[in-house]
Amino acid sequence: MKITFFFALLFMCELFVCHHTYEQYPLPDIEDAKFIEDCVRAHNDFRSKVNPPASNMLRMSWDPALAKSAKAWAKRCMFEHNMYLKIPQKMHPTFPSIGENIWTGTATIFSVHTALTDWFDEVKSYDFNTRRCSDMCGHYTQVVWATSYKVGCAVHFCHRIHNLQGFNKVAHFVCDYGPAGNYPTKPYKAGRPCSGCSNDQCVDNLCVNAEREKLISYANWYPDWDTEPQPPQPRPPQSPAPRPPAPRPPAPRPPAPRPPAPQPPAPRPPAQTPPAGQPHSSCDHYCQRS
Repeated sequence: MKITFFFALLFMCELFVCHHTYEQYPLPDIEDAKFIEDCVRAHNDFRSKVNPPASNMLRMSWDPALAKSAKAWAKRCMFEHNMYLKIPQKMHPTFPSIGENIWTGTATIFSVHTALTDWFDEVKSYDFNTRRCSDMCGHYTQVVWATSYKVGCAVHFCHRIHNLQGFNKVAHFVCDYGPAGNYPTKPYKAGRPCSGCSNDQCVDNLCVNAEREKLISYANWYPDWDTEPQPPQPRPPQSPAPRPPAPRPPAPRPPAPRPPAPQPPAPRPPAQTPPAGQPHSSCDHYCQRS
């Protein structure tokens, strides 16, 4: 897993007219059908052409979860590998570790085939028999790693790369692979094509298995280290809350008792003392009565 940078001048566009290129704005998204097809086809084309031939080379297929991780890392515009590649469930919900290749180059000439060709050309520096690498060859070995059978890629237009001075307006292309390759062994077993794949079909020198290549969407999975908020997920339908029972009508009250009939006034007893004199008003001489 290495990083390579290919900075090409605009006049080199003529060299790549036979391959599909993209406009700067926008570069293809990870759900673009043409982009997905290009990524899968280019990887399998190069995997089918290894020399010596491979007896156990699995055909690659697209993985949306790997593409989400590739996109989340590509948009950071950093010229280095993702720090979570070897941490389970950080890059993918099931693969414990992930491989990664990165290509950065002039946006006007970017194509998937251009990037894959640059990676595969590292075979010139790799000796299959001794596993020695005279220069950079980690991109090549990951592309042709026999047991890496899932790939997800993303490309992002970067106005600048944070740890590359002087390179502006570039296409930053990231491919993630599951399971990871580039262990201290040979990338594949040499032999008659597909002879090492039991129960698989052999198509274009690649081992094909429909169950292994089944597309799983992972619609609700996103890398938790991605700071960009994800679209809200629809809530499952909920049954309406039960209504509270209607209040019972109050019990009828008994009729109020009728007041007793008025009694005739009792006769006053005869006065015992003469009536007291008229009392002074509470105002006295400090106020006036109205």
